[in-house]
Amino acid sequence: MATIDAIFDTNVLVGVVRNLKTPSQFLLDTFFPNVVLADTEFVSVDLDVGLRRMAPFVSPLMEGKPVESRKWQTNTFKPAYIKDLRTPDFRRPVLRQIGERIGGDLTPRERIAQNLAFEMEDQVQMVQRRLEWMAAQACYAGNYTVTGDGYESLNINFNRDSSLSLDISSGGTNAPWLGSGTTASSNIETWAQTVLQKSGAAVTDIVFTTGAFNLFVGDSRVQQSVWYLRSGDSRIEFGGAQVLGAKYKGEWGGYNLWVYNDWYIDSNGAEQPMLPANYVLLGSKNLAGVRAFGAIMDEDFNYGPMPYAPKSWVEKNPSRRHILMQSAPIVFPGRPNAMLAAKVA
Repeated sequence: MATIDAIFDTNVLVGVVRNLKTPSQFLLDTFFPNVVLADTEFVSVDLDVGLRRMAPFVSPLMEGKPVESRKWQTNTFKPAYIKDLRTPDFRRPVLRQIGERIGGDLTPRERIAQNLAFEMEDQVQMVQRRLEWMAAQACYAGNYTVTGDGYESLNINFNRDSSLSLDISSGGTNAPWLGSGTTASSNIETWAQTVLQKSGAAVTDIVFTTGAFNLFVGDSRVQQSVWYLRSGDSRIEFGGAQVLGAKYKGEWGGYNLWVYNDWYIDSNGAEQPMLPANYVLLGSKNLAGVRAFGAIMDEDFNYGPMPYAPKSWVEKNPSRRHILMQSAPIVFPGRPNAMLAAKVA
């Protein structure tokens, strides 16, 4: 039979983490599916910056015209660092676990194992929620700020073209959506064209917050394309239950439509939406989004690359078990101009 210490062996913990179920991460899975593990503190990505150039006309009697080689650049990011340290109540092995029969029917060893899984699952989910927050910020703001204890505040800006961050709400510079003769459908077509022009990537998915989707389906042209024209590529679910994460609402003009709802607790303890109210994201699956993990700054892991690095140790007097989860994540778009964000109300 395995000893108590064996349960908390680093290799065993790593195996447990890999098998834990984590919440659905819609923005990560849709736009940032590529996972990169770096064996340094830095993560780099090479970008093809080629422009839409044309070959020059030159008389056959003249020398060829010198043309500059196609450009590419390397963007380098330093991931933030996460250290989630837990010290569970040392009485846990003799107390009833969540869901256990009143009076208890588990041994202390079984309770230790259950408590380990419970704490580590929560640690992994908190890292995953941080990654989804990074993805959301990158999508709608084009940047995010990393700050924390002993960590110099750093703004990670992906230099998205300013024409891809819009505010057409009443507080913005233009008329509100569906106001002053504008229509949601015409805006989306114009915005999709801008994304195509700036990035070369075609919009594949449109993500709405609930309020923005209600405005979108209020557009008579959208309603007609579904109800009257019976278009083969326009099937929209106008109603339906709200779900945590993303709810697929159908297809319109070849775009996949989603309504997205998720929240997080900020540093002040207040609950905030992952995407602010009344936002629309026009994104391409060719965003080349990456969730990268830098090296773990810990000798127990040989300073190697890992998404999640769990470890545990015991203080003898008083007896206390510590559980530490480390990660060095960063989420970034390889083609930042393949995403447009608009506030519409």
